[in-house]
Amino acid sequence: MGSNRRYGSDVTDAALNEMLVRPRPISLSEGERGAAEVREASEPVPVKAWVRFPEMPVLVDGRAVAWTDRAVWVEFTMRDGSTMRAWVWASAVRRS
Repeated sequence: MGSNRRYGSDVTDAALNEMLVRPRPISLSEGERGAAEVREASEPVPVKAWVRFPEMPVLVDGRAVAWTDRAVWVEFTMRDGSTMRAWVWASAVRRS
């Protein structure tokens, strides 16, 4: 008769990460960012960054849109198309 076929799966690292976390990143406070002047990028810089969520940190593909001497404001897009931003430690960010 028929056969049981799977036609692909949406079980990717990104899908698992989003299933495990609520899409509300934890941003650094103004004090953690430092008192230095915030410098905005003339054009966003592609980065990979560790963003903290309440449940766990997640490595995202994003864009650095601003920074201080200690922190980077990272913008990233979730799988549902929503765009989020979070301040993260500069050491948690690498250019893509």
